[in-house]
Parts: sequence; C-alpha cells; structure tokens
Amino acid sequence: MRAIKQVEGVWRCFICGAESPDQSRPHVGVCACESPQRRGLGDMVSAGLSAIGITPERVSKALGVKDCGCRQRAEALNRLGRKFGIG
Repeated sequence: MRAIKQVEGVWRCFICGAESPDQSRPHVGVCACESPQRRGLGDMVSAGLSAIGITPERVSKALGVKDCGCRQRAEALNRLGRKFGIG
C-alpha cells in the first residue's frame, strides 16, 4: 500500500509529494520514490551474468582470489553508462 495523503484536494505521495497518477484510485500503483533505485549499465550486466550463473562468488573461486573486483567493474560501467544516459 502506498503512503498517500490528500493535500488541497489532490492525492500525493507522502514520501516525495508527487501527485498520484490515478486520483480515483490513489492507493494503487507504486510511486517512483518507492520503486527500486534505477539500475545502471553495470547493474544490468551484473544481473544478466548472474542470471546465467556467473556470480561474483564463482568468479572469485575460479580465480582463486578473495575479491574478484566485480563490484568495482560494475561501478565503473555505471559511471560510463550515465555518460550515455543509461541509469
């Protein structure tokens, strides 16, 4: 259930103040502030690789290292993606 309040006759999100898109059913749906954080390019690549079984744990085990650097690479891809409007 959304955190909704009525301000001057308009239903708004209690968290961010955004107007509910459907004023007849204001508690339906998810506000942008309640949705998961926008994903960047690195997060998308990481999710795709995880979906086919390539996880940071498996990469670390295969390389024989404690930290494979996957998170740092994902952050670098996120920064690169933002330059092109992704995430």
